[in-house]
Amino acid sequence: MLKNHILIAFRNFKKRKAFTFINILGLTVGMTVCLLILTYAKYEMSYDRFHTKAEDIYRVTVDIYNGNTFQIADAQCYPGAGLIAKEQLPEVTDYAMARNFGRLVFKRENTSFNEDRAYFANPAWLKVFDWEMVKGDPETALSEVNQIVLTEGAAKKYFGEEDPMGKTLTVIPGGGAVDMQVSGVIKDVPANTHLTFDILVSYESAISYLGSTYEDFGGNNEFMYLLTNQADQSVLEKKLNEIYFKHTESFEERGDSLVVQPLADIHLHSDKTFEAQANGSAEVVNILIIVAVFVLVIAWVNYINLSTARAMERAKEVGLKKVMGSGRGALIAQFLTESFVLNLLAVVLTITLIQGVLPSFNRVAGVTLSFNLLDEPSLIWQILLIYAIGAIASGVYPAFVLSGHKPLAVISGKLKDSKSGLFLRKGLVVFQFAITMLLLVGTLTIYKQVNHMRNQDLGVNLAESLAINNPLLPEDEETIAAKRKTLRSELLRLSQVESVALSESSFGRGTLDLNTTTGMYTVGTEAGKNVNFAFFRVDDQLLQSFEIELLAGRYFNAELETPFEDTDKQYHGMIVNETGRKTLGFDSNEAAIGQKVNRWGRIFTLVGVIGDYNQNSVKYNVEPMAFFFDKASNYANYTLIKLKADDQNGYAASLSAIRELYQSVYPASDFEYFFVDEDFNKQYRADQQFGTVFTSFAIMTIFVAILGLFGLVLYEVQQRIKEIGIRKVLGASVPSIIKLFSTNFLKLIGVSIIIAIPVAYFVLNQWLLGYANRISIGWVLFVVPAAVLLLIALLTIISQSIKAANGNPAKALRYE
Repeated sequence: MLKNHILIAFRNFKKRKAFTFINILGLTVGMTVCLLILTYAKYEMSYDRFHTKAEDIYRVTVDIYNGNTFQIADAQCYPGAGLIAKEQLPEVTDYAMARNFGRLVFKRENTSFNEDRAYFANPAWLKVFDWEMVKGDPETALSEVNQIVLTEGAAKKYFGEEDPMGKTLTVIPGGGAVDMQVSGVIKDVPANTHLTFDILVSYESAISYLGSTYEDFGGNNEFMYLLTNQADQSVLEKKLNEIYFKHTESFEERGDSLVVQPLADIHLHSDKTFEAQANGSAEVVNILIIVAVFVLVIAWVNYINLSTARAMERAKEVGLKKVMGSGRGALIAQFLTESFVLNLLAVVLTITLIQGVLPSFNRVAGVTLSFNLLDEPSLIWQILLIYAIGAIASGVYPAFVLSGHKPLAVISGKLKDSKSGLFLRKGLVVFQFAITMLLLVGTLTIYKQVNHMRNQDLGVNLAESLAINNPLLPEDEETIAAKRKTLRSELLRLSQVESVALSESSFGRGTLDLNTTTGMYTVGTEAGKNVNFAFFRVDDQLLQSFEIELLAGRYFNAELETPFEDTDKQYHGMIVNETGRKTLGFDSNEAAIGQKVNRWGRIFTLVGVIGDYNQNSVKYNVEPMAFFFDKASNYANYTLIKLKADDQNGYAASLSAIRELYQSVYPASDFEYFFVDEDFNKQYRADQQFGTVFTSFAIMTIFVAILGLFGLVLYEVQQRIKEIGIRKVLGASVPSIIKLFSTNFLKLIGVSIIIAIPVAYFVLNQWLLGYANRISIGWVLFVVPAAVLLLIALLTIISQSIKAANGNPAKALRYE
């Protein structure tokens, strides 16, 4: 019987090739989109879950306040927090912490590399987490001074095929060189972790050379993780803060509190300052999952609509079978078999299509997904589940409708399309296009928001700007400062260079610090009432070179300032931004000039107030910022060069000349540079990737919906071919016949648009709340997608109806 049903199914597919093609294509696209998104979502949700103790590991972070007003959430913590948690909380069995000191130079013989994924880690880092140890002992590999652990990739980079164990790498953290011994090798860190690294240096080395301590509560610079014994998150957080305030000062005095986060939640649910790397977004994943469901449902709806629309066409087949003795159950089985076979064909094509489009998807989404059914059995279950649900959901209703026709009504020619069936088809069309309208509005909104961020006035001119990574050298501070100044003076001799500045940070690359322990207060106010600032050490050229507006006072002047590094001097110059001026409590920019502030017990005089500018992405609010004059340039990580705008050769000549000068000053260092505006815009890469992925899937969804509309119009044209012939004989024009078909469909799409608009407004308004600088939701966001949708639908309807309208009426009526 089953074999017979399958044979009949293939005969029907062959007989109705157009509808079979439309159904298979729609289902294939729908399944492809759904499986791609589900694979991506599964990958995003897998972050850090490969650790066997993941459910019992919590990261400790710091929430920072100005008074009782929350200001910022910092992903890093104080090293002392882990120590007191282990000592005083019975539910905490151990803690792991790691600190990144920025760029470090690692050298072996004549091979050296700048490494920005090197972390100082305590011994428990190799025990709390499941880093697969290839060589060495996790108990001792990070227990002593001058020990380093390499990933397999790093080991190969420095030692090739040699055994690295016991061999030496020279580490240059700036201002000196230290020889360290390789004590272990681990497997390369998986991509699906929120903190990736290539090299681990023992935390004992940081204590020995960089002044770190395990007991410190002065600076929150460590990524801190607690291993617990099945602790409750809220209880753990409460107890941790109790011992924290007992060990230090009260909340009012410190202005901060500790927060614990489940390890597996970090990637999708954390967007704090100073994250180890850019995290994902649960909101983005959820939106894409909704899109996946929508496109699959639309594909199933297409099948239902086309199947029920053809009910009248297949009524005679059903009537004859019933007269010949077929029961309703057998007929339902036949139509369900058609659904299962059709969906199976779509599944086969889907698997093939995914293999073809996956590399492009990985490139656009910035991930490295695989789709291997043999290596990932869960994919097989996903496919089987989608196949079963799709075959049943799209096949049951048509099967019951088609098998329910009464033989007498069919044979007598009195069978008519039911009102309920017609209403359902119209409802499904409305549903399809409401979703399509929603996705079109979403696509336009995402595009405009990303474009708005990229074109926002930053308050700083980043155009024609080049940044050079200043090398870390095993030399004393005076020699380092002298070389940086030599490079600067030589660069200024070049005709292509307009100005040169030295800075601790580049635009878009974060800030030095932002916490209460390095906060400051206005002299004359109550001591200890610190306010939080981001601090920068700069030279006397940076602010004016990048055209940051001076609102009051003056820029730094090398001849007038007491350098920040002169710790024996009491007074130093400071410049703050306008938000910083307001945070300090001054009524106007002019009133702030000459005022004294206290930071770390050192007195600073406010010499200038500059306009607010975006140091980081415009997605976030401008934070209070303070600038110190760094005369020696020891802290300058970057040399920032403003090039003349009339360079017509894509800066090739400028780059060549700058490279030559750089190598004359630093012959042993690689020339590493980037264009500041391009580097700044990298902050929007995640938003752009989301926009591209969303747009791609939205286009596929629209395609599936239009494909269904095409099928419905094609069927209606075929059903009304005799009516069209009669109308033409009676003098009907081509436009009137097109109008005959388009009016009803366009009315349904109009209803879809009306339904989608309020839903889209609510959803997109919620999404935009995540951006400090966001577009307003105006009428353009709805009118343009509505016009596009109506135009595409109209062209689809015209493409079929115009053939019928231009047909010869004699052919349509030849059997009458």
